[in-house]
Amino acid sequence: MLLSDSLLAMSISLGALAASLQSWSHLRASQQTLQALEQTHAQQREVQRLLERISLSAGATRVTTNASGAAQWVSKSAALSASEGVRDDTLTWTVPREIDPRDCQGNQASTLDLIGHQFKLSTKQELSCKDPLRSGTLFQALAERVEDLQALYAEASASAGTAPAQAALQWKTADQVLDWRQVRAVNLCLRWASPNKVAQASASLRGCQGEAVAADGRLRRLQRITLQLASRGDG
Repeated sequence: MLLSDSLLAMSISLGALAASLQSWSHLRASQQTLQALEQTHAQQREVQRLLERISLSAGATRVTTNASGAAQWVSKSAALSASEGVRDDTLTWTVPREIDPRDCQGNQASTLDLIGHQFKLSTKQELSCKDPLRSGTLFQALAERVEDLQALYAEASASAGTAPAQAALQWKTADQVLDWRQVRAVNLCLRWASPNKVAQASASLRGCQGEAVAADGRLRRLQRITLQLASRGDG
């Protein structure tokens, strides 16, 4: 074989090897991106299921009967309370224990009539929760790499002669809510990021408050959840 033929064959082999390496690198990058997406989606599903379970019972009316057999209200607590933060709104749902004895961590340790479910972001960008009504409880992480937690609350403005279910709703921040007993729903926005940088990262995007979030090699997703509360403000 002539030297020129050998060089040509070598060039073809090297070209094929380079193409294979490029394909393998692209495949690996795609796999890492898919893994990051699946991890994020799995955490999103778990968080949404938990919040939906709590909201279905939050502020539910506790009813009993008096000595004459007539129905009477035992208590009507506000379904939700919250405080406003720059990147870390804090929310607390309240649920009668007789309706659902589990706290946000899955424990059934409380003997109180009400169970609180308080959510906030930790300094490690973890979505964490605890029962603030029971003494000695500590926040426990539920999900990692949550960079932002923002909430809006649908507060009813009932007028005289208007049924509670027909009251007009206005979406407000926590600082704007006048009466937490009149909050009918909450809209949450969580900004998630992959723990590691990936080749197919997100471009710059708009965050929960419309702010620009610069690209830094991580995969990011916004999750928006609207939750209706059990409370209807009927007392």
